[in-house]
Amino acid sequence: MEKARRKQILIGILKWAALALMAGFVLFGALSRGTGSRTPYPQVEEAVLTGLDMSQMTEGDNQMVRRLYGLNPSDYEGVTLYYPSTNMGTDELLLVKLRDVGQQETVKTAMESRIQSQMDVFEGYAPAEYAALEQGIIEVRGNYLLLIVSKQQESVRQAFLKVL
Repeated sequence: MEKARRKQILIGILKWAALALMAGFVLFGALSRGTGSRTPYPQVEEAVLTGLDMSQMTEGDNQMVRRLYGLNPSDYEGVTLYYPSTNMGTDELLLVKLRDVGQQETVKTAMESRIQSQMDVFEGYAPAEYAALEQGIIEVRGNYLLLIVSKQQESVRQAFLKVL
């Protein structure tokens, strides 16, 4: 009888320890998500644009960011957009520095929607462009988000991660 009671107490202690450990992970995740990079926006922008072939892209202004992504650039600390210069192009870059990490989901959803709408356009008649969009990267790191569709996307992603 005493052995069964000790086993019950031990199981109870282990349950509480597991619960405390899970709460710690959740708290750590919430706190680390809330922090952002202190790297200045111009430095991050320069890092991602260096080595990117922009010959097939046009620099976007605030109006184009609103049109393509439904985002108001003045809501963010920094926004850089390069989009396809032709209707048949898919090369695109959007870099956003958030004012607050609470904006993360809104921007990520806008990026995902943009990729999906482009895929809908090219599906069925432009397989190479469709495949390029499927391989596109959306990278979220604290207060920075990057969308890149390009032949150099992996090197741009690595430059982005390195500068942060």
